[in-house]
Amino acid sequence: DKPPKNSPLEVLLASKPDPTTVQKLATDQSQESRVRLLAFSWLRLNNVTIPDKKKLLGVVVEVPLNGSLDVLAAYEDNRVRYINQSEKIAILESASPEMAAKVRELLSVSQKVVDRHAPANKKRVLPPGQGNIRLNFLASDGLYVSEGGFSAMQKDGLTGPVVQKATDLLVLVTRLGGKPSK
Repeated sequence: DKPPKNSPLEVLLASKPDPTTVQKLATDQSQESRVRLLAFSWLRLNNVTIPDKKKLLGVVVEVPLNGSLDVLAAYEDNRVRYINQSEKIAILESASPEMAAKVRELLSVSQKVVDRHAPANKKRVLPPGQGNIRLNFLASDGLYVSEGGFSAMQKDGLTGPVVQKATDLLVLVTRLGGKPSK
């Protein structure tokens, strides 16, 4: 299947995307955050200047539970994804004002982590081990990762607020019609 004509994916999947067009797509706040992340990734992979370094577009939280993984993803455009350890999925394409506020809070505390660190320079590794939590910060200039013991991450001055805001968002997702469904 080919992407629709003149769609952002058509631009990104072209045999030779135009760098200027991809830069415009990356910085276009009317585009879906995940599409913008793909555009920024293309720019980095093709050594094209990133116009907005450390611009946080999403946060993915991974927590191992019962031999599986709970994953919560929240994006700047207020889209939310939740996959619980039993593989039930909640996909929220639009957010209530309350949920949008929780997403903004999570991104706000997460931006502080991005501002203080550099993007990860190694490839993704296996999911976090039991008792750990991994925070993935999806930014214009790359993936920022913070991983450690759940208790230690909760108590940390930078990551503790991220864990708390992610928890608050997760509670809301499961309470407000975003109950996972298979």
